[in-house]
Amino acid sequence: MAFAREGLIGLLGPYHWRLDGDAYVYGFQSDERHGNPNGVIHGGALTAFADTLTGHLIEHACGRKCATIALDSRFVAAGKVGAWVEGRARLRKLTKTLAFLDVDLEAEGELIMTAQCVYRVFSLDAGHGRG
Repeated sequence: MAFAREGLIGLLGPYHWRLDGDAYVYGFQSDERHGNPNGVIHGGALTAFADTLTGHLIEHACGRKCATIALDSRFVAAGKVGAWVEGRARLRKLTKTLAFLDVDLEAEGELIMTAQCVYRVFSLDAGHGRG
């Protein structure tokens, strides 16, 4: 299922998601827009994808909006432009105001990036939640 076609996500996507049991699985088809001069997927494109999918997961987990506080990424292999990129995130801890997640990205089944993320989770009465 595609989501968020406006803003930066609209330029980099479309991004897709599906449920696999209780896990959310995210993906996008990389193309020349996502490449760097070395012919591999740009780290910024991967980081933006990881940030988007983890925020989406938080909103689905608790029904509230969120904002990134920290995203610590590690690029462990190169993904070739044209590869299908898939991401899986794990919600490690959710408090009233913070969420902590781990995410792995793969290109054609090979691990290419890992990240740890921290988000500020807004209260529903702060005007940031779903209406």
